[in-house]
Amino acid sequence: MTRNFLAAFSLLFLFSQNAAALESDRNQSVLVEADEVEMDFSSGTRLYRGNVSVRQGTIRILADQIELVYKGEQLDHGIATGNPAVFRQRPDGKDHDIVGTGRRIELDEIQNIVTFIGDARLRQDRDAIEGERIVYDMARDRMIVRGGDASPTRTTRSGEDADTALPDQDGERPRMVLQPDELGDGGGGGSAGAGTPAATRSASSKSERAYVGETGAPVFATQSMTGASLGTLPSGLPIRVLRIDDGWAQVNAPHSVRVWIYGKFVSANSGIATVTGSAVRLRSTPSTDASSVVLGEAAKGQRVRVLSVNGKWKEIEASADLKVWIPSARIQASEDSSRWESDWRDSSQKAADG
Repeated sequence: MTRNFLAAFSLLFLFSQNAAALESDRNQSVLVEADEVEMDFSSGTRLYRGNVSVRQGTIRILADQIELVYKGEQLDHGIATGNPAVFRQRPDGKDHDIVGTGRRIELDEIQNIVTFIGDARLRQDRDAIEGERIVYDMARDRMIVRGGDASPTRTTRSGEDADTALPDQDGERPRMVLQPDELGDGGGGGSAGAGTPAATRSASSKSERAYVGETGAPVFATQSMTGASLGTLPSGLPIRVLRIDDGWAQVNAPHSVRVWIYGKFVSANSGIATVTGSAVRLRSTPSTDASSVVLGEAAKGQRVRVLSVNGKWKEIEASADLKVWIPSARIQASEDSSRWESDWRDSSQKAADG
């Protein structure tokens, strides 16, 4: 038992060590977008409300409200709240983002510490940690996970065929799920994974013309801010809204959506290329494991734009018929169908021409 505990602890340390803050992120400017901003210059407090988005290098924060407190020109600390609030960062040299969520996220800019509070979760690729409170010390490469006052820490390791849910009585205990490494990369005929989820609540099947709102829209493979990111749709881009479901919109977009395809079925490593396989699956991440969502297929002879290469995989710009998810609050209805049709054709042609 002691040996298993030490192994789990070591993996926890390595997981946190990989999450060390990028110095390049901290040196870049901060962009904050929100529906409403309130500034108190006497106290150095800035309060952002409604669809708040923070970008700094690879760091991304999404929340319902964020309070930033400055001392002079230096950011001292921030508090993000949401249901949940989301923190995302790409560690240096890694292929996957660190994604953390909690009802409250406290950021200590001076000490370089992020604390997730309330249903706290932290994930990188297929490794996940859960608890009531997670303290992520980026400066010292440390992480502390706490459960409820009467609940001890608990860690688990599970494979793809295991149920990772803990019994109800352990609901407040910290939980860490460590998935095994992928056994091998497959081609277009790999495992299917999970498909795009069907809408089940407040869903509308009518396709509507719309535009992306002023703040742009993050794109996801599933209806979740912690799901695989597929890019960002720019403000003013024409889109087709296929359905609205519980705060999410399933849409088609003429460009700006990034997906992964097995590289040996694409003729080039950059620029415009041709798909050489039949019905090659398009995935949310460069992997065939269960967490990689199958979003669609590419036909033999289809022209695609290669954006990057990751081992045996190639990242490409998806065609306009791919179905993806964005927050429905980021949509602006079209009031002129003729103008929308023209904008859609122009954007589609731009994507084809490169």
